[in-house]
Amino acid sequence: MREADTGAQEAFIREVNEDLKNESMKKLWDKYGLFIIILVVIALTAAVSFEAIKSWYIKRLQLWSDSYAYALSLENQGKYDDSLESFNYISGQDYGIFSDLAKMQIINILLEQKKTDEALAKMEEIIKDTSFTPQLHDTIVLKLASYKLEKAPMAEIEQLLGGIANDNENSWQTAALEMMALANLRDGNIEKAKEIYNQLLADSKTSEIVKARIKDIISALPQKQ
Repeated sequence: MREADTGAQEAFIREVNEDLKNESMKKLWDKYGLFIIILVVIALTAAVSFEAIKSWYIKRLQLWSDSYAYALSLENQGKYDDSLESFNYISGQDYGIFSDLAKMQIINILLEQKKTDEALAKMEEIIKDTSFTPQLHDTIVLKLASYKLEKAPMAEIEQLLGGIANDNENSWQTAALEMMALANLRDGNIEKAKEIYNQLLADSKTSEIVKARIKDIISALPQKQ
């Protein structure tokens, strides 16, 4: 009999707890139901919006990539005028990195056509453009420096390459320092060139191939008396 009473009591307690839970949920819903609905709608809208934006962006990237690939194929076919027209169009659009890549290809085409002065002017424009993709910007700096290396004053070379050469985190630092060493050799500043070369030899980031080349250059330089 006691067991039956105990079972009935437990059943009664469970029923009361369930009623209390339901009553609590009802109160919560009455108080916050509208907010819950709004939150659910916002969450669903955000999810749908994200998917829509992602789809739109992927389509844009595909369009940019296809446009760039088409212009590049024209260049590879030797159709320079048509290629320049396409790259000029892309460079004038908001095509992200593809617009900057198009500007670089314009320079390459001008160089292939022996229009060096025009190409150099384009490089100067890019270097002054603070919105140009930073990683690509440094490649243009090095490219311009390579063309100026033969005749430009040492001060101009240092101004051009100094930012990269003094940046230990820049992946192009080694190339910039090598160019500065060559500029010093050009001007007869043998000891300064050696100083730069020794800096490169002591740098763990300098590849073994570059170190071997530097050692060959140093061995061919006149020794200080």
